[in-house]
Amino acid sequence: MASVEPSILVVDDDAMVTSELSWLLESRGYRFVCADSVASATSALAKQSYDALLLDMYLPDGEGLTVLDRALEAEPAPNVIMMTARAEIRSAVAAIRRGAVDYLEKPLDLEDLAVRLERALDNAAMRRKLAAYEARDRQHGGAVCASAALREAFAVADRVAATPSSSALLLGESGTGKEVLATRIHESSARRSGPFVRVNLAAIPDSMIEAELFGSVRGAFTDAKRDRAGHFASAEGGTILLDEICEFRPELQPKLLRALEERRFFPVGSDRERRMNVRVLAATNRDPQEMVAKGLLRADLYYRLATVTIRLAPLRERRDDIVPLADHFVEVLRAEFSRPHSRLTDEAKAALVAYDWPGNVRELRNVMERAMMLARTDEIAAEELGLPVDLTTLRAREVAAADAPPARLDDAEKQHILRVLERAGGSRTRAAAMLGISRSTLWEKMKRYGVV
Repeated sequence: MASVEPSILVVDDDAMVTSELSWLLESRGYRFVCADSVASATSALAKQSYDALLLDMYLPDGEGLTVLDRALEAEPAPNVIMMTARAEIRSAVAAIRRGAVDYLEKPLDLEDLAVRLERALDNAAMRRKLAAYEARDRQHGGAVCASAALREAFAVADRVAATPSSSALLLGESGTGKEVLATRIHESSARRSGPFVRVNLAAIPDSMIEAELFGSVRGAFTDAKRDRAGHFASAEGGTILLDEICEFRPELQPKLLRALEERRFFPVGSDRERRMNVRVLAATNRDPQEMVAKGLLRADLYYRLATVTIRLAPLRERRDDIVPLADHFVEVLRAEFSRPHSRLTDEAKAALVAYDWPGNVRELRNVMERAMMLARTDEIAAEELGLPVDLTTLRAREVAAADAPPARLDDAEKQHILRVLERAGGSRTRAAAMLGISRSTLWEKMKRYGVV
């Protein structure tokens, strides 16, 4: 991912302060824009996005809090540092509650400001990178994750990606998204410009696995008429995913272990060792500890691969992901089937959540593709999903739930906010707009109800 130079908006009507800040920002090579009023700051925010905002609390035509609210409507929002010559605890608390990340008193200590600004820009850069990864994953049907379990799995994957070459063992049933997770690790890492090689060990004949992985030289075996690079050599400088690692032949596991530990290997039939610079990821839908107990997976290889273990829970254990994933697949398939207005009915969504998905995300995508093909209108009904779900019972539960109002008004508001957030894809800005309230008001309500 190409680096993006950070941009800063300075909002202050004091020419001396603006001059000091301009000198500081220029000396550090930052791009910045200056504004001296609520109106000019609002205009600047409308023209482009910023990573950080240095904002005076009091301006000639209004309060800086007005600009703060406007800035936080952006997606992603800038990190806002408030400034004021009037040291008021009340205004500081109001600014922080409404979304500012820091608060400084004038006269400004430029060295202190520089440290705080750098921290704010680092935070903005991380959020920008995360937003880019999420956008790319959504484009490829990857990181649609509403559940806490999946968010945690992706957070661990991002920490693995931040290391130079740490390995990881990805566990989960077929169709849970292990390859998607491996792709994220590769594309989020410093190795993203290198190759990403996927190897399904279960699909390679036993007699060819060693040559496929480590390569071979001409004459090494019958029909070896030329040198063959092998998957490890093909992945040089990048990442290799060894899928179905528990299917790997036990007699070849010591050679793989040596390659992992010493970062070098011998191609089949060669006496010349080859060095490798590859991150090795492994995946399996089996229980590796059970395979170790049965003698089918070497314990030392297991522990070497499992530097970090990431488990992807089956879809039935993270039902919060089902509807967002289904909506995502509908969005992707709209273009393919030239049906730009297709959508799932509420009853169809309830049917999706009620089903246990033995085939996990892969099965969900196939069901959505079939439903898009067979749907008679843009409204995809529950019947058109073809799921073995008792729709009569499902409808009866929905009617009963609708007829039973929550015991307290707060409960109703909390549930309504959660539903709107789901429809807004988790975006607080869009959810606030749908609810007709400010982003800061939504944030306060979410904190009150414990849904942040």
